[in-house]
Amino acid sequence: MAVTLTEAAKLTQDMLYKGVVEEMLKATPLLQHYPFVEINGNALTVTREDVDNMGNTGFVATGGVLTSSEAKFTQKSFTLYNLYGQADVPGLIQRSQSNIMDQMAAQVSIKSKLLGYDFEDRAYYGVAATDEGFDGLHTLVALSSSQMVHMGTGGVGAPLTIAMLDELYDLVEGGAPDIIVMNKKIRRRLSEKLRDSASYMTERDAYGNYFNVWNEVPIIATDHLLQTEDISGTTYSTPTGGLTSSIFAIRFGEGDGLCGIQNGGIRTEVFDKLEQYDAARTRLMWYVGQALYGTKALARLDGVTNAAMA
Repeated sequence: MAVTLTEAAKLTQDMLYKGVVEEMLKATPLLQHYPFVEINGNALTVTREDVDNMGNTGFVATGGVLTSSEAKFTQKSFTLYNLYGQADVPGLIQRSQSNIMDQMAAQVSIKSKLLGYDFEDRAYYGVAATDEGFDGLHTLVALSSSQMVHMGTGGVGAPLTIAMLDELYDLVEGGAPDIIVMNKKIRRRLSEKLRDSASYMTERDAYGNYFNVWNEVPIIATDHLLQTEDISGTTYSTPTGGLTSSIFAIRFGEGDGLCGIQNGGIRTEVFDKLEQYDAARTRLMWYVGQALYGTKALARLDGVTNAAMA
């Protein structure tokens, strides 16, 4: 069963765990929306319909011969990876300099935010084939070329248009997207356009922060989607070297959408005394990844330049 980190934190008595989750959610709004599936072992394998080999149906004349055709399926595995943070505080500092703020608590708070930042960076740009981490959205969306659209011509991007944002929205099938994600620069361009056309709508998240809404779908603005993406041919190629960005439309859901995967949630371990040092240690460990059950749950619009919308 997929639950969000917010809901998972409500079901524990571990105040340290709750504090870690709270700091992570504040640091990255993306994590407020992700459902997480608990898995056994270190990987999740999903079975998908092979859209190029679905078999067929048809009409036949009375008394005609009926022929059979069967659908085929493909499998894809998604692996867990170690995301961690660890801090040591010497005993003298903890005892003598915790009168205003607990020194270890301050370290854990910062580490919690950094875990959230690392997850979000990875969620967009991760490439499991080249480093120690899970595949990001850019890698996952490339599994289906029909789920990618492009602003501009060839290697040259263009400003966002309402028509292309609608096209991105429509690429997500099986239900409307749950969120649309873009960087803050492009969100400002869109807000400007919507204000001019009297179509500007906002709502508030659980922490009181305003967010835009498009076709009743929350728009999540992030600093982690870069405005330096490069284009090769007519599609995104690398996160740096260019002047464009990407927008993602995402439908979440266990079984047919995008989910985070984890084993055991975020573990918080406290070592009051280290064997060879006068220090305490707190370790945060998260066995985590993300899985795309159905390719139609994710779509990308790339080549978006930071210029005023027409």
